[in-house]
Amino acid sequence: MTVSPKIEPLPRTKAYSPFAGLTMKQRDNVFVWMLVLPAYIVLMLVVFGPILNGIIISFTQNTLRTRENPTWNSFANYIELVESGDLLGYITVTFVFVGLVVGIQFLLGMGIALLIGNDLPGKNLLRGLFMLPWTIPSIVVAFIFLLMLQPEYGVINYTLGSLGIMDARTQWLQNPQLALPAVIMASVWRQFPIMLIMFVAGLQTIPHDTVEAAKIDGAGPVAIFRHITLPFLRSIILINVLLAIIRNFQMFTIIYSMTSGGPLGRTTTLSLATHFEAFRSFDWGKGAAIGVVWLGILVVITLFFNWLQRRDPMA
Repeated sequence: MTVSPKIEPLPRTKAYSPFAGLTMKQRDNVFVWMLVLPAYIVLMLVVFGPILNGIIISFTQNTLRTRENPTWNSFANYIELVESGDLLGYITVTFVFVGLVVGIQFLLGMGIALLIGNDLPGKNLLRGLFMLPWTIPSIVVAFIFLLMLQPEYGVINYTLGSLGIMDARTQWLQNPQLALPAVIMASVWRQFPIMLIMFVAGLQTIPHDTVEAAKIDGAGPVAIFRHITLPFLRSIILINVLLAIIRNFQMFTIIYSMTSGGPLGRTTTLSLATHFEAFRSFDWGKGAAIGVVWLGILVVITLFFNWLQRRDPMA
């Protein structure tokens, strides 16, 4: 009788795991990154890709003549814009336009929010009526104000002329001193409702007990507004103003439809200047350079407001 030899099983080899040696928390973090990484890649391609491409174009001589083979010209586009004085003019017009529009709509939005935020009869109806301008497309708003400012039969000229404030045949959009105020009027009318509704929502978050306690202590409306309303609305004010600044830096439709940047460039903002250089002069390098300056200004403003937001003790 022969005894068959005993066959020993081969030792098992452990399968390699990329998570070996990681704690449970580290494994969860790796898994989360694996889920969000595709979204980040798409975001980089869709958002930051065009921005990077625009920055690269701003350092090239890219025109109709050189479109097949654009050449690198370093800071030549920026230097030409600065030396000609055009860039400073565009920035000045933009800051004046944005500052006045944001300032006026802030005062209107805050004032009307304080008015209809109280126990005012029909305040819900008023809120709906004040939101109407925001529902109208910008191109329609521009057309409405073109008709209202028409020198022959416009209602604004007729009203101001009847009151003896100015000539009833004033050419608003052809006057270098009045063209920008006309565009500002249309922009404020179009945009202030969104600031109004945000302030109304913010006022409703203020504790009623705090206001009543201040009134019992003898605080007047001014003191309540200064020491209670403004501190509670600080975060909303910062966000509201930042969004308004960004919207108006991007404003194009109303200005282009009403004045096309004229007269004498008095309403040519950075947005219009970028369009003119790229799609009228077909100088994409110079147009991209204006866009990069525009982007840089907005980045600085955004970082400044984020810094203010972080310093908010109630945030």
